[in-house]
Amino acid sequence: MKRPPNYILLKQALRYLPEEEKVALISRLSKLDNANRPFFKCLIKYFDYEVFKTKPLIWQDIWLYNYIVYDTDKSLNRNGLIAKYEREVFIEDDAEFFKHREIVNSLNLKNKNAT
Repeated sequence: MKRPPNYILLKQALRYLPEEEKVALISRLSKLDNANRPFFKCLIKYFDYEVFKTKPLIWQDIWLYNYIVYDTDKSLNRNGLIAKYEREVFIEDDAEFFKHREIVNSLNLKNKNAT
């Protein structure tokens, strides 16, 4: 996989949210350390991932629902459904990926400096 599972889940989750909820979710997530597990727990706490199953934008979004429910028991696996989703559906150019990663890193630095 080229991208971390958290990134793929967040990008797809943001497609389902109205603008004010996007801002609120990103604000909550930016306050966390860059660790996978707290990020993932916060994402599923503040995003109703059932929409991946009940109102998918594309039919493959059910793979994300199944990944969240069945493949994330103790860690965020980088294989299985999320790898298939990235390979077959998640098409994004690398420039945008690195831009988003820089934004998240700068937010994390601001939060660490503020405390």
